[in-house]
Amino acid sequence: MSKSSRSFLMCVLILLLTVGAAVGCSSASASGNRLTLQQPDSGKSFTVKSGDAIKVTLRGNSTTGFSWQVLAPGDGAAIVKQVGGAAFQADSSALGAGGTFTFEFQAAAKGEGALKLVYSRPWESVPPAQTFEVTLTVN
Repeated sequence: MSKSSRSFLMCVLILLLTVGAAVGCSSASASGNRLTLQQPDSGKSFTVKSGDAIKVTLRGNSTTGFSWQVLAPGDGAAIVKQVGGAAFQADSSALGAGGTFTFEFQAAAKGEGALKLVYSRPWESVPPAQTFEVTLTVN
């Protein structure tokens, strides 16, 4: 193998590793017409197409009285709609086990707005323990 061939292969390898590392930095993933978001995506902006599905999965523990809730629709209300209710899947059958809350939304209309969820005890009048918020642009 010539020196120029090795240099070319080395450049391709470095490029692939760089792209792979950059892709691995975000927890958001798009599959077909679905965008899946997790807690590390909070504070970021995403673009979807009208009709696309948006899945939000957030860690929590419903046995503590805390749960994730969609904040009263704000400026994002017109562009996304919630599909069904929240689902909770415990990590195990152990008493007090934490797990994952899952929410499904659909991009309903073109525009830009915020999608915000809060982790709190609904009966308490204190700020939420956690907040998840993304800005969505629907094309």
